Amino acid sequence: MNLNFKTLKKELNKNNIETELRKKGFNEYDLARYYIPGFKKFNTHFKSDIRSDDKNNSMICRIQNGKLLISDFGYKIGMNIYNYLIEKYNFNGKDAFFHVLNMIREDFKLDSILPLKDSKSPNTAHPIAYNEEIKESSLPVKIEVKRRRFEGKINWTYWDEEYWESFGISTKKLEEKGIAPLEKFWITNFNKDGIRREYNVEKELCYVYPFYRNSKGSFMYKIYLPLGFKGNKDFKWISNVNKKVVQNYQCIDKTGELLIIQSSFKDTMLMEELMPGLNVVSPNGEGIWFNKDVWKDLSSRYIYKVLFANNDYPKNPNPGLEFARKHSLLYNIPFVCTPDNTTSDISDYYKKYGKEETIKFLNKIFDNINLILYE
Repeated sequence: MNLNFKTLKKELNKNNIETELRKKGFNEYDLARYYIPGFKKFNTHFKSDIRSDDKNNSMICRIQNGKLLISDFGYKIGMNIYNYLIEKYNFNGKDAFFHVLNMIREDFKLDSILPLKDSKSPNTAHPIAYNEEIKESSLPVKIEVKRRRFEGKINWTYWDEEYWESFGISTKKLEEKGIAPLEKFWITNFNKDGIRREYNVEKELCYVYPFYRNSKGSFMYKIYLPLGFKGNKDFKWISNVNKKVVQNYQCIDKTGELLIIQSSFKDTMLMEELMPGLNVVSPNGEGIWFNKDVWKDLSSRYIYKVLFANNDYPKNPNPGLEFARKHSLLYNIPFVCTPDNTTSDISDYYKKYGKEETIKFLNKIFDNINLILYE
């Protein structure tokens, strides 16, 4: 489906995509910066990612009303950004344009109405997958990502599904949180040398956790490589988040009776899978507590709070339990944990003992919580 500019305008108006983008502060330039890696600035040649040769034969210029024209010497006519995406992702047939629109809506979270308007939290922006200009970044480390896709949809492999299902977490749950497998990612460390480095994931397990925009418009991500990267098992996490990030914050109720504080996003998602309707959050890493303002917000919205601690037995001292005891006393909240000689956290417990035993254990835990809180 090749759209000329007249037909494109008609289709865009009919599908309301431009209005949706504008409401979120985006336009065609933002689409080009996100989907076309080689594009840096207007009227400058770059290597096209829809052709196999290494020549810098493509160029983007801005025409009337902010529209973009993509010139490529491999094609007889210039393309608009939507035709470019149809070509890039090999969308075919009469629905090709609509596949592009759905992909944009998903990547830029255009359908989201979260977070709750009445929330007092400083985290006010929904996690989205957008890459600002490097020179505008206010973060010491800039992270850019390219999700793995097939025909416009997130492409989960057998190995991805096997990994997450071993912890009781479905790909549906992952996509609900914005988590996706990566094809490649880029890191720019402004504290070091400011050089933008590209990492091709290939067959490695690699996932992005998207988080919030900060006050200056920069985006925060975690990249998770559970088995390490290219043989380096210590290379498991890359992050540019701060203490204001609360994992799963935007998926909990505005107010409620009980809030569970987990130690990781993985544990949070598992508890949601096994006990739908439970309100669960976690700080942005193990051994990290919430920002002062964030904790004040969470405390004001829930009557009871319970900390689900890591049990690092047989380590002595036990860092997970020491952390839990400290914050339990400091904030007057009870904590629970997995038994000694089992696993350190609930997701590993699921992997070792399975779904049925994990549900039995959690039911027992919640019986104890009820005794502590309500009697």
